[in-house]
Amino acid sequence: MTSTLPVILKAQQVNTLYFMEDVPVRHILNPSFEPVTDYYLSLPVIGLTQFNIGNNSVSLKDVVYNVGGRTITFLDPQGDKNLFYNTLKPNTVVRTDLQTNLISFGFRHESDYWTFTMTEKLLGTINLPKDLFRISLFGAQNILNNSFDATGLQGDISAYTESAVGYATQLDKKWRVGGKLKLLVGSANVSNHNNLVKLNIGIGQVQLEGNGSASYSGPVQLIPVNNSQSISAVTPTTLGGWLKPSGLGAGFDIGCEYQLNKEIKLSAALNDVGFIHWSANALDYHSTANYNFSGITLFNNNSTVGSFQDIYNQLVNRNVLSDTIVSALRKSLNNTSSNNSYITATTAKLNLGFEYNLIQDKLNLGLLSYSQLFRFILTEELTASMNSHPLHWLDASLSYSIVNGRFSTYGAGLGVKTGFIHWFVAADYIPFYKASLSLSDLGFKNSGINIPIPYNSTTFNLSAGMNIVFDKMKPKSSRGLIHSKERNDCNCEWF
Repeated sequence: MTSTLPVILKAQQVNTLYFMEDVPVRHILNPSFEPVTDYYLSLPVIGLTQFNIGNNSVSLKDVVYNVGGRTITFLDPQGDKNLFYNTLKPNTVVRTDLQTNLISFGFRHESDYWTFTMTEKLLGTINLPKDLFRISLFGAQNILNNSFDATGLQGDISAYTESAVGYATQLDKKWRVGGKLKLLVGSANVSNHNNLVKLNIGIGQVQLEGNGSASYSGPVQLIPVNNSQSISAVTPTTLGGWLKPSGLGAGFDIGCEYQLNKEIKLSAALNDVGFIHWSANALDYHSTANYNFSGITLFNNNSTVGSFQDIYNQLVNRNVLSDTIVSALRKSLNNTSSNNSYITATTAKLNLGFEYNLIQDKLNLGLLSYSQLFRFILTEELTASMNSHPLHWLDASLSYSIVNGRFSTYGAGLGVKTGFIHWFVAADYIPFYKASLSLSDLGFKNSGINIPIPYNSTTFNLSAGMNIVFDKMKPKSSRGLIHSKERNDCNCEWF
């Protein structure tokens, strides 16, 4: 067995939720956070579902825009490929993820709070180096030599179930700490990692050097055939075969809150530190290439080449051109495979929070720094928010984010308590600015329909849920530890 770290699993969060204190499931951002109610129950799917799609490089306005009353892309003759290319970062990280609640509940015991969560996660990430776009958009511009480096081309997609037990406690008047232990049950994973991918195009010669690997584990068995030149698939015949775990792992979260003074509260959390060991139907596929092509040298020896038509027939009709290129590429490839298990690491996320209380339990300002690392590529966000709790049943937040040094759009969150049900919805990148896309430009002639689409943000996310919340009824004569919110919900009084 070999143990490698070929991939980082990457999850995204909705930053606006961080300072919305009435949201029961807010502890997923910092395990030291406790719900304001004694008990909460979060049902499957409707309790918490969130998704994210985006990248760290371009927004839709860099791809689609209006010129002379016509909606075009940057690839249109009137478009600007150079402007699009210059907008790209050295590495464009495209990510998408979906997380949905299976079950979650929590309860308070004196100054402690216990939580249990089970969440299904589907995460996908791909990294696109800028040279991929350069060769695609402009081709070989230099007459003498063109060098392209696509070593950074890599990605992964993973599905797993996360079960977590959390504990938070009040150490003293200033400190509150918390942590979670997690069991990770993997459903499927596929990823690739390149050590070298370089293409050099010169006069009379094309050279490709490559060295990379791909790893897979899942319910479908992949079998290399023809000396690893191709792969066949065997699917499970029973439901149990599809549901059987493909990997097991563990992880943890740690967090703390510090009440500096009456107005200022500081917080920090390190989340999703862990790993998954993949073993079911594991396949490790390694490929190296040293490809050199300097022209077509082979003709059919049984044919007579005496005219231009003969040359054309040999090159095109008899596929000499394509056969020569493909044959040379195949000969340059060296593919090997093994059934070794492998390890993937979950992406550790760091949250650093600052909260200033303007009006006690009514209005505060928050500042959150959120960082995560994908294969030595750092993604950072800074989110400022204004959070209001004007009524005991209403919690609202407005936010604004700076993502990787690029200004984004506004975010917002809303929490409403109706009896024993708490509803919430939050997003970091609400598309206030929209472009109008005509269906006529997409080939639907004379449709007369324009579709408004967001164009000023690189990312869109959304988190929403409905949770059952309730408190213990206590006699008003009881006295003891006062909850930090010091609010009276459902005609109950903390003691």
